[in-house]
Amino acid sequence: MALTACGGSGTGSGVAQSGGDLVMARADEATSLLPSVPTDNASIWVIEEIYDTLTVPDQSGKSVQPSLATSWTQSPDKLSWTFHLRKDAKFTNGKAVTSADVKFSIEQNQKSDAPFSFIDTVITKIDTPDAATVVFHTKKPWSPLPADMALYANSIVPADYGGKSATEFAKHPVGSGPFKFASWSKGSSLKIVKNAKYWRKGLPHLDSVTFTTVPDSNTRATQLASNQIQINEYPSNSSIKTLKAQPNLTVNMFPSSEIDYLSMNVRRAPFDDVNVRKAISLAIDKKAILQAVYYGHGTLAGGFLSPTTWAHNASIKPVPHDVAAAKAALAKSSHPHGFTTTIMVGSGSQDSSSEAQLVQGDLAKIGIKVKIKTLDPSAESTAKHAGNYDMAFGLYTTDIVDPDEIARFAGTYDGGSNTLYSGYKNSKMDALAATASSSSQQSERKAAYDKMQQIIADNVPYIPLFYVPGIYSYGKVKGFHPAATGNYFLEKVQLTK
Repeated sequence: MALTACGGSGTGSGVAQSGGDLVMARADEATSLLPSVPTDNASIWVIEEIYDTLTVPDQSGKSVQPSLATSWTQSPDKLSWTFHLRKDAKFTNGKAVTSADVKFSIEQNQKSDAPFSFIDTVITKIDTPDAATVVFHTKKPWSPLPADMALYANSIVPADYGGKSATEFAKHPVGSGPFKFASWSKGSSLKIVKNAKYWRKGLPHLDSVTFTTVPDSNTRATQLASNQIQINEYPSNSSIKTLKAQPNLTVNMFPSSEIDYLSMNVRRAPFDDVNVRKAISLAIDKKAILQAVYYGHGTLAGGFLSPTTWAHNASIKPVPHDVAAAKAALAKSSHPHGFTTTIMVGSGSQDSSSEAQLVQGDLAKIGIKVKIKTLDPSAESTAKHAGNYDMAFGLYTTDIVDPDEIARFAGTYDGGSNTLYSGYKNSKMDALAATASSSSQQSERKAAYDKMQQIIADNVPYIPLFYVPGIYSYGKVKGFHPAATGNYFLEKVQLTK
């Protein structure tokens, strides 16, 4: 996938100013700022600005870098990892970050109701021999652990939430990241301000960042053009040509681990029939959607692990558009003459609405009548998590550089999303994920991940549609470069004159 910057002149290279208040408009609102709770990117990418993790992915998404931990080593028997903490990190309440805080924080993400608890269940015990040392003992050798510690859900909070309940803490969170929480007007905006106690000297450059919730993509584009906002998160693909023509704006397509997909609820008939799911995959003209809705910004997807990871299985090719084969697959199913169903889309998303209409037309050709069900983004998310839908679009990105997280999140029922909300269960996937994470040999891990991707391709609980770059439009901004994992690194961003 060719990913290049494009757009007007000078917006990314103007004269940087000191301080300033940046506004980023996004379609979705955060759901929680308590690290162990949410799974949505709208929350994750704010959490990463307020809190620190022990490690952090680099901007290429290829390696793990020190953050609160300055170094880490695995024991000779490979059953423990020791992390050494920096001694100059403080929470925004002025208290030093210690091993006790780390122990408490990781234990919160180990709780059974935490959606990313699967990441930390391998940890059997956490020792804190001194304030600057943490030792994680594991059930078995665990290669991904340094990368796991970069997960937003493993962000470090004060021990015992600083004497507050989790609910109270979430209303006014305290971290050690580059920004600190200022205010949140639900449904409107969330503001974070510069952390003057941040341990990285000279950062952040900005005085504040405000995330505004603007579901309508046309409104976001208008706000950017008039400098009401400086960054438009995920502009509609249809607006990119116009945005590129404006001299004071930049459109950039960053390498991303994002995969857009169509999920089918296998807990409901007729989607419990693999032949129905195969018929739908064959009937959808993905190439036409890529051109008409995405304007060619992306590539057709095969395996469910992104090409940005070494675990991607390049031998799995996109399912071709083949109406005759789709009809043949449906003929072998429990509903050979078709059926009526629904596809859920979020309101305000011009792209999702257009995509749903094209899928609706494609499936009509094989006798499947699709009704488009439009919900506000919050209700859409609730329905998906509850399994209360027939078909729904979605996207996912990895938060760490190791493939372990997303292989289990998108490939296993107990990996935090019930296999991308499809409800699909397969014990072979669990076994392969366990094999991959326990091995220290990348070739063995790759073989296991290849098999996982093939199982999803064969059983089609969801359809990986496109590998998509991270697209942002912005003006009067310098140093904005999201990582392939999605981290914004807003501490490095400056406004320009």
